[in-house]
Amino acid sequence: MNKQLHGGPMLKAPEFLYPPEQIKTISETVVKNLEEKLKDLVNIPAPQRNFKNTVMAFELAVSEFGEAVNIPIFLAYVSDNPALRKEAQELELKISRYCVDLFTREDVFNALNEYAAIGEKLGSVEARLLEKTLLDFKRNGLGLEPRRKNKIKKMMKELIGLELQFSANLREVNDVLEVSAQELNGLPEDYTARLKKTETGKFLITMDYPDYVPFMDCAENGEARRKLEFLFNNRCSGKNMKLMEDAIALRRKIGKTLGYASFADYMLDDRMAKNSAAVMGFLDRTWVKLKKKGRQEVRARLKLKGGGEKILHSWEWRYYNNLLKKEKYSIDHEKIKEYFPLETVINGMFEVFGEVLGVRFSPAALPTWHKDVRSYEVKNKDGSASLNNSFAVPRPFEASGKSAGAKKDGSTAAYFYFDLFPREGKYKHAACFGIRRGFELADGSYELPAAAIVSNFPSPSGGSPALLKFDDVVTLFHEFGHVTHNLLTRAKYGKFSGTSVSRDFVEVPSKMLENWAYAPEVLGRISGHYKKPEEKLPAELIKKLIAAKNMDSGLVYLRQLFFSILDMRYHTAKGKVDTTRLYDKLMRKISLIPMSPDTHPQASFGHLMGGYEAGYYGYLWAEVIAADLFSAFEEKGIMNAELGSRYRELILAPGRSYDEAGQVEKFLGRPSGEEAFLKSIGAA
Repeated sequence: MNKQLHGGPMLKAPEFLYPPEQIKTISETVVKNLEEKLKDLVNIPAPQRNFKNTVMAFELAVSEFGEAVNIPIFLAYVSDNPALRKEAQELELKISRYCVDLFTREDVFNALNEYAAIGEKLGSVEARLLEKTLLDFKRNGLGLEPRRKNKIKKMMKELIGLELQFSANLREVNDVLEVSAQELNGLPEDYTARLKKTETGKFLITMDYPDYVPFMDCAENGEARRKLEFLFNNRCSGKNMKLMEDAIALRRKIGKTLGYASFADYMLDDRMAKNSAAVMGFLDRTWVKLKKKGRQEVRARLKLKGGGEKILHSWEWRYYNNLLKKEKYSIDHEKIKEYFPLETVINGMFEVFGEVLGVRFSPAALPTWHKDVRSYEVKNKDGSASLNNSFAVPRPFEASGKSAGAKKDGSTAAYFYFDLFPREGKYKHAACFGIRRGFELADGSYELPAAAIVSNFPSPSGGSPALLKFDDVVTLFHEFGHVTHNLLTRAKYGKFSGTSVSRDFVEVPSKMLENWAYAPEVLGRISGHYKKPEEKLPAELIKKLIAAKNMDSGLVYLRQLFFSILDMRYHTAKGKVDTTRLYDKLMRKISLIPMSPDTHPQASFGHLMGGYEAGYYGYLWAEVIAADLFSAFEEKGIMNAELGSRYRELILAPGRSYDEAGQVEKFLGRPSGEEAFLKSIGAA
């Protein structure tokens, strides 16, 4: 998952020391600074307008405004200080609502239109910047009569409050399940060793993923799994159910007021898919390809379950999936994780992608937000293409004006951070946060981008290092794909920088890098037994991991299809949505596994209240593109640095400076298709 926050410019490493009282005053300061710049912009006489003093001035002012608040807002997701998190959350709400005011300002919109009316000939990137900037205003109601515009403005501000409160509630979840020692049968020793206990000797299972997932995978006691799954899928239901249903209703009104058939069509109008019909067509085609495989997989797990059962319950599928892997492929993920100490995986990952993309990640003592955070300087390898517009290979695009901050090989070009382990009040999932965007500053220097992976991997325990299950390794590679997108940008304008791309393209680099986790030569480089580091993951186990890759792809992708179709149905509905009833109906039909009675899992479906509303399909959409891109590496070699440089140039570096589909076609030499994806998941 990629979290690009609503983001002063600095060329040095970011600072994170913000006392709560300072965060409380930031919004007033940054808004005042921006308003002064906008006042100068709107007062320019129409005949004197040009690209630099109007479009570029607005873009730079907004980018610098965003960067001034980005880090303080980020602290709402990672700080261990409750008072600071509260102030940062309030700041995010204030800034988000101010941005609604900003992009509904008639005077700024008129100033941009005055320049557009001049008809100055622009380069393709500059023309795109003008087009997308005007579109931002129009999508907020500019051009509508005042009553409708003000209605949109009011609804969008209300929606922001609902979404941020939903996310804040999830961050503060502290539910636990008490279990006996007997109910832990099947769990590995390192798992039970790190669990907290009550005074009566019961063990506490939290809702954090390092607790939840292994328990659902391995606990032999089905009733204990059912109780944990019930608690997990009722997180925040008392608070978040209403927030989500109110948000869906509000979104429906926004779409209708703006003249769209649905909120989904409004959101998709500026994405690769363009409309809800195209998305549903894509999802339906994929469902047809996968449902037969999914049914076969359900039958195989029911056979293992025995007793003539005809239903695979939601608290059972992970457990029987795990048993089947052991039975059919002799894969024991608890044993396999011994070969994936976190340190070894990280170092190997840096080595692999440093070689492919021409960069080096060097540990550095940089300011951070918590003592456990690791920090790195990202440097270009000697002779490699520079991150900041001094590439050794031809540029895929040219922005008018001077080159943005060319750097010598070996220089620091970006900053990266790891925040790996769970703690109270921290973001509960795994995500890449874009801390600072790369873009050209007013003096021609280049803002050095910064990004962080915030995750909740199991902490070291019982004298053993942190060990990753193979699924965790894939997750790490996924988020690192977002990191490369953020840090290897060379977009001139902040609006197009890094992951500021179409929502249905943003997952392409992340899904792309997942493929390397299944490559034998990569598995050899990222593994080493935690007791004997020189002992790599055995070749026989590597073969089994790869062979088992698609043993559950039917159920895995039907689950993704379910979430995608649910999202689209929520956001194309013509009237009030019963979110629980629809969830139950679609989960049973699409994923082939029924929802547990009396649960409300939509109350913790954070994607739909965190930027992926009417956009969850983007994971599958992007994976189709990523599989096609990776097919080029399969043909020429997954460690091919020349192809890696081309991928970096055409896919990562431009951000949204050009049409994404066009960049994919340039890389492939043809339009992207679905064949490579279907083949990769065993559904061709």
